[in-house]
Amino acid sequence: MKQHLDHKHDLNTRDTLIAAGIQLIGQHGYDGASIGDIAALAQVTKGAVYYYFGSKENFVLEIVRERAERNIAAFRALDKDDVSLAQWIERSFSAIMSFADPAQQQFSLEITLAGLRRGNERIAALVADIHAEWRGQITEMVMLSNEYQEGRLAGAPEVIAVGIMALIDGLLMHARLEPEAFSREHFVERLAPLLQQWVTMRQPDDAQQSEG
Repeated sequence: MKQHLDHKHDLNTRDTLIAAGIQLIGQHGYDGASIGDIAALAQVTKGAVYYYFGSKENFVLEIVRERAERNIAAFRALDKDDVSLAQWIERSFSAIMSFADPAQQQFSLEITLAGLRRGNERIAALVADIHAEWRGQITEMVMLSNEYQEGRLAGAPEVIAVGIMALIDGLLMHARLEPEAFSREHFVERLAPLLQQWVTMRQPDDAQQSEG
C-alpha cells in the first residue's frame, strides 16, 4: 500500500524529508529504510536528500541531533526551584506514557539499536553523547531536589540518574511491545511510587548506624 505523509503541505522540503525518515526508520529500522523509500514517501527526488543532508547517515544524525537539542532545551527550561524529585518522576513518567507521537518513540528505539551494530560508529557516538548530556541534566535535577537537599536520597545522584534513565528506556521499549499492558492507567500509577520508594530508601549501613 502506498504511504502518504499527513499535512505535507504545511512542511518545507527539509521538514518533509525528516518526517518521512522518522516514519520509515521507525517502521523498518535504520538499515531497512532506504534513501529511495524516504524520498518517495516525501514525494521528492533522492537528490533532495543528498542536497540537504549529504548522506543517509548524516540525515539520521541531523534528525537525532535536532530532536535531542530541542528536548534538552525544554528540560533545561523547567523550573528547578523547590522541586520534589518524587513529583518530578511521576510527572515525567506520565508524560512518557502519553505517547503523543508513537512514530518518534519508535524512531528513537530503532536509532538506539542501530548504534549497537558494527559499522554505525558515528550514530553510536552521538547517541552516547546525548545519553551523557541527559545523565548530567537528570543528575542536576536530583541534586536540586528537596529530597537530596534534606539528605533523604539513597545513593549518589549520578547513580540515581542512571537508574531513572534505564527505567525510562525499558519503559519505552515494553510500552511499544505491549501498549495495552503498559498504558498509563495500568502502569504509571504503580511504577512511580515504586521508583519514589527506591530513590528515597535508606541504605542498610545508614539505618544500622542510626539505630546504633
